[in-house]
Amino acid sequence: MVRNDLSNLNFFYSEKKEMKKNLNKFKNETITSHSGKNPKENYGIPAPPLYRTSTILSPNMKTYRNKNRKYTYGRNGTPTSESLTHSIASLYKADGCVLAPSGMAAITTGLMSILKSKDHILIPDSVYGSTRRFVKEEFPRLDIQFEFYNSRDLKHLESLIKDNTSAIYLESPGTYTFEIIDIQKVVNICKKYNLKTLIDNTWATALYFNPLEFGVDIVIEAITKYISGHSDIMMGAVVGNNDNLIELERWTKNSGTYVSPDDVYLSLRGLRTLPIRLRQSSDNSLAIAQFLENKDEVKKVIHPALPQHPDHKIWKKDFKGASGLFAIEFQDSITEECVDILANSCEIFGIGASWGGYSSLLSTMNIAENRNLNSSYIPSGQYLRIYTGSEHIQDLKNDLDLGFQKLRDFIQS
Repeated sequence: MVRNDLSNLNFFYSEKKEMKKNLNKFKNETITSHSGKNPKENYGIPAPPLYRTSTILSPNMKTYRNKNRKYTYGRNGTPTSESLTHSIASLYKADGCVLAPSGMAAITTGLMSILKSKDHILIPDSVYGSTRRFVKEEFPRLDIQFEFYNSRDLKHLESLIKDNTSAIYLESPGTYTFEIIDIQKVVNICKKYNLKTLIDNTWATALYFNPLEFGVDIVIEAITKYISGHSDIMMGAVVGNNDNLIELERWTKNSGTYVSPDDVYLSLRGLRTLPIRLRQSSDNSLAIAQFLENKDEVKKVIHPALPQHPDHKIWKKDFKGASGLFAIEFQDSITEECVDILANSCEIFGIGASWGGYSSLLSTMNIAENRNLNSSYIPSGQYLRIYTGSEHIQDLKNDLDLGFQKLRDFIQS
């Protein structure tokens, strides 16, 4: 009886094989629900199994010696990790992707897969702080040259290209100050000079922006953020096509990069609800951004979806949506202590790094410490980065109102 039931299941799912083959014809909301599943080979169970292993046995010595099997050693991949890489690659309509144990590890994987000694790379001055630290501290040791560029001055960017320039790194929007780069213009410049392009696409995810469609070579995303969605794991993904994917796989294998199967499983689980969570986070962020525009203490709300953002037209042209991360700059009269009182008074907004999860966060930072160019935007007032999660919008507004009232009480005391 059991054998017949399984046979029927296999027959049923063999009829569904066409859907798996043509997954790219579906919208991303459908892909997140159906990618990375293989019930035909898993007794009809839709969720992929969690394989925890180092050793993978061969049926005989000849097979082991030839190493021509799909899975040979735990570090090199299992059906669990393949489910996640297949899913992420499907979202980007890419040939494949590799995984890394953190978003930062994904960044270094992308960089090291294409750079070699004597190369020169251009980095946006609005880049993520840990990327800046890696470039400034490690590239001199590796004899790799680098320069920072203003992402809003692409004419000057082209003038920085040297004979040994091999790549231009992109981050759009910038992690802290949310500059939107005209990706197509940069790609056109790179094609002119035969340069590689890499982008950190964590803010938008594949749902709101697909850099591969614009001709970018390598896409980096921190799974830690929206794909995981629950602030309980760290992981990254790097996506590419053709030779770029081969180089990513080479570096991943040679560097011994490995991710926990449990974290992979949790990421797959988070992926299923990504569109819903991202939409809620996005809606909340725009509502809170508009809400904060009316606060007298706020000098500037920095959100790409707002019409007054300096790069709003580029964002509207290229992006399908905005995520939950943005920032505000306070009036020059507002002190650091005032901002601390506001943040400390909030009951819902937590104080902490990272974002992309279900709960809202606040964090402060000194932008000047993360800039190399005088031409870059550096706020004169106190700066607060805001992430909106999945909470009810009225609760978030009330929470911030409480913080602003405590700030005012402090000023008046």
